[in-house]
This record gives sequence, C-alpha cells and structure tokens, in this order.
Amino acid sequence: MKSIRSNYITKGVVLTICGALIGFFPGVISMLFYIIGGIIIVGSVIMLLTGFGEGMDGGLFGSGIAGVIIGAIVCLLPRIISVGIPIAAGIIFVFSGVSRLLSALKGDKSSTAKKAGLIFGGILTAFGAFLLFSPFKAGTFVRVIIGLLMIALGAFNFYVAHVAKQRIDNDVPDVIDV
Repeated sequence: MKSIRSNYITKGVVLTICGALIGFFPGVISMLFYIIGGIIIVGSVIMLLTGFGEGMDGGLFGSGIAGVIIGAIVCLLPRIISVGIPIAAGIIFVFSGVSRLLSALKGDKSSTAKKAGLIFGGILTAFGAFLLFSPFKAGTFVRVIIGLLMIALGAFNFYVAHVAKQRIDNDVPDVIDV
C-alpha cells in the first residue's frame, strides 16, 4: 500500500509539473526542442567533418546530412505542432460540420432533429473555421486546456495518495473488488 501511495505521489508531481510547463510556460518546451535539435545538428556536423578527414569515402556523408536535416526538423517541431494540429483539426471539424448540416437539411427527420442537426453542424463548422483561420490562438487555447487537465489529474493523484495514507493509518485491509 505504501508503494502504491508513493507511485500516486510521483505521478501527481510529474503531472502537475508537466501541466504547468505545457499550459503556462510553453517556451521551456520549445527551448528543449531547440537544444535537442542543436545537439543533433552539432553532432552531425562533427560527424561530417571527421568523415572528410578519414578519406572522403562518403560513408559518413549521407548520415551527417540526414542528421542535420533531422536536427532542423526537431528544431521546427514546436512551430509545426502549434500550427499544423489546429489546421488539421479545423479541416476535420469543418468537414464534419458541413456534412451534419447537409444531413440535417436533406433528411426525413422531425423538426427537432433537424434543428439540432443544424445547430450542431453550425457549431462544428464555426469551430473548424476558427481553427483554420486562427491556428495560433487555437493552439494556445488547446495547450492551456491540456495543461489545466494535467494539473487536475495531478491533483487527483495527490488525493488518491491522501486516501491511501488514511487507509494505512486506519489499518484498513486491502480489499480486492471483483
């Protein structure tokens, strides 16, 4: 029971720290990508330079160039993720919203079902358009929501650890539910 409690405390700490970083300090995560990409690029350039000094057989040349390209992609990942995901989600939401609108207009449904389909389709289409035409704001919004959810999950893990401590203190036997 004590090891379970420590696992929940560990998960709570990790989730809270990650949630705060993702939700409120995105520059730290971007900086990590830049550092990792820079390390890959520097290592690949060193590989290229040592490959030229060893006889120009070309064995390391392809690997070095590939490493530089991979390092550049890693450096660009924060920008790709912050723009690419909202745009892809926007396309999916617009498509889904328009198909709901068309389905509501041409179906043999009751007037209540048609109204619900039109409203829901309109909301999906508007949300998809927001994601498409304002991906930076949408990405920030989604990032903050994910961070807050991770912090809430961390708080839940702290609560579970607290309940486990109470059970240990009260000497409640472990119960296995089937």
